[in-house]
Amino acid sequence: MKINDHIIDEIKIDYPLEGISDPEKILFLDIETTGLSPSNAEIYLIGTAVMNGSGLYVKQFFADDLSEERDIIQEFSRYASSFDTLITFNGNSFDIPFLIKRAYMYGVDTGIEDKAGVDIYKRIKPYRLLLALPDMKQKTLETFLNIPRIDDVSGKDLINIYQRYINDPETTYLKILLQHNYDDVINMPSLLPLLAYPDVVNGKIRAERAIKNNYRDYEGELKTELIIEFTFNTPVPSPVSAGFADCYLMLGGKKGKIRVAIFEGTLKFFYPDPQNYYYLPLEDRAIHKSTGQYVDKEYRQAAKPDNCYIKLNSQFLPEWDSVVTPVFKHEYKDRTMFFELTESVKNDPELFSRYAGHLMNMILNVL
Repeated sequence: MKINDHIIDEIKIDYPLEGISDPEKILFLDIETTGLSPSNAEIYLIGTAVMNGSGLYVKQFFADDLSEERDIIQEFSRYASSFDTLITFNGNSFDIPFLIKRAYMYGVDTGIEDKAGVDIYKRIKPYRLLLALPDMKQKTLETFLNIPRIDDVSGKDLINIYQRYINDPETTYLKILLQHNYDDVINMPSLLPLLAYPDVVNGKIRAERAIKNNYRDYEGELKTELIIEFTFNTPVPSPVSAGFADCYLMLGGKKGKIRVAIFEGTLKFFYPDPQNYYYLPLEDRAIHKSTGQYVDKEYRQAAKPDNCYIKLNSQFLPEWDSVVTPVFKHEYKDRTMFFELTESVKNDPELFSRYAGHLMNMILNVL
C-alpha cells in the first residue's frame, strides 16, 4: 500500500464554502476502481483533498495489488472520521455506494453514509442546456471553466493500466494512475462555482428595476417588452443565456436580466364559479345571477366554464402559474396565463422578484 501526500500552496475557490460546511471539515473524495459494479470489481485508489489554509492538502491511498484493497479502505476510513462533509463528483451514484459496499464486505465501517454531502454532478446536471454543453462529464465542465488538467486518460483506460502495473509495477504506470485521480480531486474545489447556477435558480433574487423597451420581432412588427434587471448573492462563473418565444434570460456575474414581451390587447377573466353566472351572447360577457335575473331570458343563458368571463383591454405579462392575480387568458383551456401590467404592479419590486424567478424556472423547464 502506498500513501501519497501533496500540498498545493494556494488555490482560488470562487464559491462560499461556508455555505456548505466548515471548510476545515470538508473532504473532497474520488475513487478509482477496476469496474463499475462493487459486486465484481475492486477499489485500487482513494483520493482525498482538504482545505489547508488558502491551499489544498491531497492524500491518496493506493493499493499496489488487489490484496491491499481492505488496507486502503481501512486507512481512508480512519482518516475520513475527522470530517463531517463529503464533496464528490457523481459520488452519490458511484463513489459513495461503491465504497460502502466494498467496505461492508471486509467488515469495515467507513462512516461516510452518515456525513453530509454535496454531489457537484447531481446539483449541476439539470442545467446542461443552459450551459450549452454536450455532456456533464467532469473534464467537459473543467474546459467550460478553463480549469487546467494534466491527465488525458479515460477511466476505462485506467483499468488496463492498473492491470499492467500489477503485472509490472513500473513508475510510469503508477504516475499515470495517480495523476488521473489527483487531477480529479484537486479540480473539484474549482468546480464548486458551478453551484452558483442552481443557487440563483432556486434562491432569492432581487429585482432592481423593470423598464419597457420597444423592439421589432423577426417579422419586423413593432412590439413592446419588459426588461427586468435583478441581482443575486453568488456570482455565476461564466455568462449564460437561454430563452423561448418572447422570453429570454441572461446571467452574468451577480446580475441577471429577463426580457419578456408585453401583450397589448383584449383578454378574458374567467369566473371560477360559472353556476352563479349567466352568459349574455349579445354582449359576449358573463354577469352574476343576482344582476342577470333582471335580463330577459331570451338574452341570457346559463354560463359554462368556457364562456363565464369578462373582457379587458390593457397591457399584460405572461405567466404559467398564478404568480400574480387576477389571471387572464385568451381562452379557457389555454396553458399560458396573463396578469395586467397596472401601475401598482409596476411599482412593486417584490412582485417582480417573484415574477423573474418564475420566468427563469419556466425558461429552464422549456430547454
